[in-house]
Amino acid sequence: MAHVFTPATTHDWRIPLGALLLGLLAFYLLALDQGLLLSLVQGNVAFDQNLVHEITHDARHAAGFPCH
Repeated sequence: MAHVFTPATTHDWRIPLGALLLGLLAFYLLALDQGLLLSLVQGNVAFDQNLVHEITHDARHAAGFPCH
C-alpha cells in the first residue's frame, strides 16, 4: 500500500483575510462613511439622504466617534 503525504496543517489564508476585510468594511461604515458608499449606486442623492449615517448614528456616538 502506498502512502500519500498530506500535511497535518494547511495554511488557509482566505478565512482570516475575509474576516479582516469584513471588519474593515464594518469599521468604515460605522466610523467614516458620510454617504460615499451609497453614492456609487444612488449618485448625489446619497449625500443628501445620508442613510448609512442615520442608521449607524447612535452606534457612532456610543463608540466615541464624532459625526457632527
